[in-house]
Amino acid sequence: MPLVRPQDWRPRGLDDLEPDAWRALRQPGSTCVVAGPGAGKTEFLAQRAAYLLETGLCPAPYRLLAISFKGDAADNLAARVRKRCPPELANRFTSLTFDAFTKSLVDRFKSAIPIDWRPTRPYDIAFPAYRQVAGFLDLTRLAAPAQWQAEIAGLGAGNFESRHVGAYRLPIVRPAPQTGTEFTIHRWWAGQLGAQPQSALSFVSLNRLAELLLRASPNIRRALQLTYPFVFVDEFQDTTYAQYDFLLSAFSGANIAVTAVGDDKQRIMTWAGARIDAFDRIAADFAAVRIPLL
Repeated sequence: MPLVRPQDWRPRGLDDLEPDAWRALRQPGSTCVVAGPGAGKTEFLAQRAAYLLETGLCPAPYRLLAISFKGDAADNLAARVRKRCPPELANRFTSLTFDAFTKSLVDRFKSAIPIDWRPTRPYDIAFPAYRQVAGFLDLTRLAAPAQWQAEIAGLGAGNFESRHVGAYRLPIVRPAPQTGTEFTIHRWWAGQLGAQPQSALSFVSLNRLAELLLRASPNIRRALQLTYPFVFVDEFQDTTYAQYDFLLSAFSGANIAVTAVGDDKQRIMTWAGARIDAFDRIAADFAAVRIPLL
């Protein structure tokens, strides 16, 4: 397919875009696109993908990466791009969930994970239930030094993993815990990594291991950045601490345009560890221009 000059490109399947959508679509750097329900956020990403691929701004062999919170959103975006672009261009668009993407990195490069945090091969996927977490916290409090027991008693089973394990950046070498919360987090990791007959990792843990992998392996991080010069993040308001930290370690400090779309007034996933400051953080960490859509 011959390339289209950027100034000549027109939306696919639409008559036109609103002025702010055009501005966000053509933005050369990182962008934070904020809009309410029904404003066409997913459609905007599909149009931006078509624009970048059809104009050659994302030339072969480079690829576009889209990361979503839920599987149906990732599938919907991929289907829209296939509908708007010819196959040879749509094949360079990768649409995955955070969990699928981070798990694929851990599976492919597990031997590069620092030894203190390396799971067995294979490993199981764990889905910790509230009762399991509550029992773990009770046992950990009883096993902890006396000066940390009150702190551990204040940890809640409902958000322990998403908020505390998810927000804890794994050091390359595991240090001795300095607080009751660190003691509990380290014990949680020991339980997952040392589960018998093989490690049992939750998706929060896989997000954290993928982030550690990229931080510990600059060559793998560089290869990822060279593959994906453009990254989309859908449903950005649902991004958790672990997922945002992964984005930061994977793509910050490089010449990569991150386009995040979401509704800053619709944070229904805070119970699952979604960051309440995600829109402010991406503006600061990626110099993302904030553009509202109607």
